[in-house]
Amino acid sequence: MRRLEVSNVRAWERVALELEPGLIVVSGPNGAGKTSLIEAVTLSTIGVSPRTAREAEAIRRGAQALHVAAEIDGPGGRQHRELGLQPGLGRRMRRDGNPVRSLAEWRAPGAVLVFLPEELRTVKGPPAARRRALDRLLEGSDPGYTEASSAYLAAVAQRNALLRRIRAGATGEAGLAPWDRACIEHGARVAAARATAIAQLSEPFGDWLARLGGGQGGRLLLEPSPSTREGLHADGVEGALADALARTRTRDVQAAQTLSGPHRDDVWIGTGDHDLRRLGSQGEQRTAVLAFLLACRDHLTLRGATPILLLDDVLSELDPDRRRLLLHELTDAGQAWVTSADPDAAALAEAAGAAHHLHVEDGHVR
Repeated sequence: MRRLEVSNVRAWERVALELEPGLIVVSGPNGAGKTSLIEAVTLSTIGVSPRTAREAEAIRRGAQALHVAAEIDGPGGRQHRELGLQPGLGRRMRRDGNPVRSLAEWRAPGAVLVFLPEELRTVKGPPAARRRALDRLLEGSDPGYTEASSAYLAAVAQRNALLRRIRAGATGEAGLAPWDRACIEHGARVAAARATAIAQLSEPFGDWLARLGGGQGGRLLLEPSPSTREGLHADGVEGALADALARTRTRDVQAAQTLSGPHRDDVWIGTGDHDLRRLGSQGEQRTAVLAFLLACRDHLTLRGATPILLLDDVLSELDPDRRRLLLHELTDAGQAWVTSADPDAAALAEAAGAAHHLHVEDGHVR
């Protein structure tokens, strides 16, 4: 990102920043607007907020609308992006001055990777949080994945609705056949993409975990649903999904939901046989989340575009050695934003060779 312009995003009435690649340290007291800058970068690239599902909540109090604009270097050259949001009117988007009507067409998948304190859910949270982290990566690196994933989830929702009617005695099981086929077809595409991605991410995750002081032997494993998918090539996944749907049909009807399929996948995260999801300390889990994000950055970079890393309050629970290691690793590749309320942030930025140190306070940046 070379330039960011923000109007009426939470604490910010107006701010414009000229930026360079490398590490950007954003410091200041709590409530000064550090996280709001992270939110503005995300809005300018993918059109949604990392903090809320209701983007209207990001509008500055007393303002009618927010506006963000950014100049971003990408595989196709520099791009100027704008987004305005006003309650009742929705989003208005432009790319290189041309209106874009669809958010799916306007957004830049894989342009940013975000860490907020709640992103620890990627390790310590429920399986859905890990699936979502993996899906975000695939949406940015695998053309067609978003469509396949959406189609699969829609098929599961339709099948579940029919299962509820069957359990209530309103219809018979024959109507499940077309939704079974849709779940198998689209689910196989999702399952194969996830298996490939985890296989490619595991080694760089282990490397990053070790480099950040998290120990040797870090690895990722897909825990597929059904478990019979494990180790299968793509052409065998459809058969495993079909067998599972047939085998669990009676239980599916009793539960009125589809009990097996990629919508119930999980990702094992650990070192050796040590399961960090359940047994890791807060510091270990935070380091694992960072290692996962950096592995995702490497994955996307190999596919042609280095994403912007947005790391909010990432230093607060890292010991001094891990802080130093992390900041050092962020100075070389692409652009990374790190926010901190630490009064020593300026010294940390200087020691790490940051491209920028932005101190925010009272609605101003210096």
